Amino acid sequence: MDLLSEFVGGFQDFSRGEIEGLLSIYGGVIKEETGSYIIFNSEKPYQIINRLTFSKRIGRVIYGLDSENSVKGKRFAVREKKAKGNESLIDYAARKMNGKVDLENPEITIYIYNMEIPVFTELLYERKMKDLLDSRYRKRPMNHPSSISPLIARGMINIAGIKEDNSFLDPFAGTGTLLIEGFRMGIKGYGIDKNIKMVKGGNENLKFFSFPPNIVQGDFSSMVNFKDISAIVTDPPYGRGSKIFSQSRMSLYERFFSLLAEMPIKKVFCLPDEELVNLAENFMKVNIVDRLRVHSSLTRYVIKSA
Repeated sequence: MDLLSEFVGGFQDFSRGEIEGLLSIYGGVIKEETGSYIIFNSEKPYQIINRLTFSKRIGRVIYGLDSENSVKGKRFAVREKKAKGNESLIDYAARKMNGKVDLENPEITIYIYNMEIPVFTELLYERKMKDLLDSRYRKRPMNHPSSISPLIARGMINIAGIKEDNSFLDPFAGTGTLLIEGFRMGIKGYGIDKNIKMVKGGNENLKFFSFPPNIVQGDFSSMVNFKDISAIVTDPPYGRGSKIFSQSRMSLYERFFSLLAEMPIKKVFCLPDEELVNLAENFMKVNIVDRLRVHSSLTRYVIKSA
């Protein structure tokens, strides 16, 4: 089945990374890409749809309304995203449907991407990103200003391409957000944190969501002892100028990257600046998936490495 995924504004590269990661485990290929959407083929479309975070809409591509009998004769609605200056194709699509217009309760919605080359889709999925956010986050026992967004955490796990029933490790687990989002998708997460306060708080958060308290106290170097994980997914806490455990920021990252490079598994992590991206390249091949602007003075580089 060919699917069209429309990007959430400002997250085009991140969304593409999610799709690539999920296609790597469910099978499929990207067939076409524009500044607004990606068309990809997969034999397991609904597994991908259920996991994607930064996709605004997903539809099944219709290559000919004349020959697509499965959409004809039904109560329908037609919607359109149109490039400036293009003539609307809504009336054209409505004539081809040979059914009854029902804007309130349609059996099928045709969504037209009326760009340089028009694409007709049967809308399968449409939701706002906030619909993926578990409302319990507002009441979790422990929060922290530097905690990663649950939506970014979910997307990073997808970028890593981790199957359900597999596991990953976050060696800077903090409040446990990455683990929580992994468990919500059926993926087991383990965590390490040096700070005993964060270990206790992160485990309380996991228990609050009815997940096992899988964070242990320790230095990130103990990540090499986790043998049955399929990926490292993490957001290290060391920003510019940090000095933690009597070590400079650069020496901490050098030690982290050297250990990470020795682990023959998937790796997705965030870095706060280009200086550290360049440092990581001294230890492993890295791919910048996206640059996410958190606020005016903070950018997160989302990095993927095999």
